[in-house]
Amino acid sequence: MRIFFLTSSELRFALKGFALKVILFFVIEFLVCQLDDSRAACRLVERGFFPSLAVFAVMDFLVIPRLRRRIKAR
Repeated sequence: MRIFFLTSSELRFALKGFALKVILFFVIEFLVCQLDDSRAACRLVERGFFPSLAVFAVMDFLVIPRLRRRIKAR
């Protein structure tokens, strides 16, 4: 059950990464895609905010902390 809980440092790391990804999402959506809609990043952003938010959350709060623990344990 320990693997589902994050330590305070893991939580800080996950929150920083999550916030950065959300900010970059909005920058790409509102600045880049408004100027040039043909870029590859715009096709990713067009899928919508909530699907991207769900993927960001799963990666930052579940997958990356487990990988960091395994690498650190070696």
